[in-house]
Amino acid sequence: MEDASALRASTVAAEAGPAPADDGAPVRVLYVMGHAFSGSTLLTLLLGCHAEVATVGELGVAEAVRQRTSPDRYLCSCRVPIRRCEFWAGVRQQMAARGRPFDPWDSDLDFRVPHGGVADALLRAAQRGPLLEACRRGGILVVPGARRRLSHTLDRIATLARVVTELRGAAVFVDASKRPERAVFMHRDPRLNVRVLHLVRDGRAVVCSTMRNRGWSAEVAATSWLQDNRRSELARRYFPADRWTRIRHEDLCADVGGTLARIHRFAGVTPCADIPRFREKEQHVIGNRMRLDSLTEIRADERWRTELDGGTRRLLERRTAWMNRRYGYPPD
Repeated sequence: MEDASALRASTVAAEAGPAPADDGAPVRVLYVMGHAFSGSTLLTLLLGCHAEVATVGELGVAEAVRQRTSPDRYLCSCRVPIRRCEFWAGVRQQMAARGRPFDPWDSDLDFRVPHGGVADALLRAAQRGPLLEACRRGGILVVPGARRRLSHTLDRIATLARVVTELRGAAVFVDASKRPERAVFMHRDPRLNVRVLHLVRDGRAVVCSTMRNRGWSAEVAATSWLQDNRRSELARRYFPADRWTRIRHEDLCADVGGTLARIHRFAGVTPCADIPRFREKEQHVIGNRMRLDSLTEIRADERWRTELDGGTRRLLERRTAWMNRRYGYPPD
């Protein structure tokens, strides 16, 4: 594992920028990492029912979503258009009071340089092995555009996490943005005390959901699932053992209360094994369409067993079986 003190000494001063004036102790963050369609929205809604937890789901409306709809049509999970939601209005007000103008529709929380180039490539590149990650860190230090953007985004994330936890009177902020690179960047910022929950789901179920929702081929969907989990495994080396845990979506569905209590203990909040009435609690979550569903039943979606034909199942057995076994899923 990389020496954390050496990493911080060499990067934090250049990357993090000045802390907000009202900063005290670092904000405690539980970062949900994993592939799309692995159950992160359900997990977020369940965790958001805990009195000591605050969350807005993913940090920002996805660019692809903003390209196909408008802020007047995009609903917060409270079912109010996001720019008219009272909670988000309060967040906007508190962010502005700290000198960070904020729009929940276009929140400016991505590690992305608008005009691309080398700086953008350094920040957006997928998580790689130690050598390439060392090159990334060195590049960020010497490329001003990358350094400025990293500082800008980390400052906004740290401020938003503090604002949301304060508004909710909570102790822990749950960020369900999923990308491994974001968690590594955030871990290097002294204003954020990050723990990672790696959420996994049977690769066959993920591929089936991806094909159904995005129209991808089985081959492309399987490759995406494998790559995302490999990137998560590579990111793990940057976190101490007590700051990383793995949860299977299927285990959460089979034992909601017990799994949530385990997560609560890991996050450092009072464990509670009660099954939350997550559809009855008003929340303000950004994420996939499940945030607006009315269904309350929690069960694993195993439609892949009937929707995938024999050829597709054989392909997935060849491509994904080794990683499925790694996460405890039996062969087809």
